[in-house]
Parts: sequence; structure tokens; C-alpha cells
Amino acid sequence: MKTSFASAAFLAMALVVAAPQRPVQAAAATGTVSGRLFDGHTQEPIPHSYVVVLRATDGRLMKTTETDAQGRFRVAGLPLGRYVVRTTVLGYHAIRPAVALHPAKPRHTLGTVVLVPLTMPQVAQADKQAWASRGKAVAAVEPRRPAVRVRS
Repeated sequence: MKTSFASAAFLAMALVVAAPQRPVQAAAATGTVSGRLFDGHTQEPIPHSYVVVLRATDGRLMKTTETDAQGRFRVAGLPLGRYVVRTTVLGYHAIRPAVALHPAKPRHTLGTVVLVPLTMPQVAQADKQAWASRGKAVAAVEPRRPAVRVRS
């Protein structure tokens, strides 16, 4: 009888100590990816377009979301791991940033993702602030008009 009481008391104490740790581990097992889609030509947000999150290892669809009226998106509840964020906006060059979610950093903010229209040349290393201020980096990638040749 004494042994069963001691065992029950020890088991109850172990459950009390372990109970607060379980929700913390479950909350840390998921992550969030967020950002904003921005048109590189008109300098305006891109509303009501879809953002798809794919697992980086095999390309499996994990989650999708739609941007709001200000072009913002947020995908929550992703298991920790590596992902590719894909924008599916017609008329723009595809951008696929890679994202890694891990226990030390379960939230990843892409910031403002500048999408380049198909009519403009694709920009490999455009600075977001340069796009907003229309600086030299932007002037170099503005749509170029074809040279007009005059036949004599």
C-alpha cells in the first residue's frame, strides 16, 4: 500500500512538472512566413493575388494564401523546415525566395517583395529602397524602347 501511494504521488508530480512544457514545444513546432507584394513598375501593392508555400525538398504544396488590399500576406501553421515561397501573379516574372524555419527563428518576414512586370527586364539584384526612390539602380532596368532604324 505504501509503495502504490508513493508511486501515485511520484507519477502525479511528474505530470504536473511535464504539463507546462508540452504546450511550449507544440507552439514552437510551427512557423510563420509573411511579406508584401509590390509592383516594381507602378510602385503600388498587388492586392488579391495568391502566394503558395512549397516544401523545398520535394515541392509538395504546404499552404496557400491570398494577399489583402495592401498586398500583405501571412502563412501560419507551417511545420519547421525549408520552404520555397512562390507568387502566382499573372503578368510578372516569377520569384521563388527560399525560407528556412527553425526553432530559433520560427517566423520569417520576407518584407516587401518587388515583382517585375513581364514587359520589364528581370532584375537579379534590385534594392527595394532603390525601387521606391527610383534611383540609379531602377533607372538601369526601366523598360527600354527598341531603337528606331531609319532606312535611307
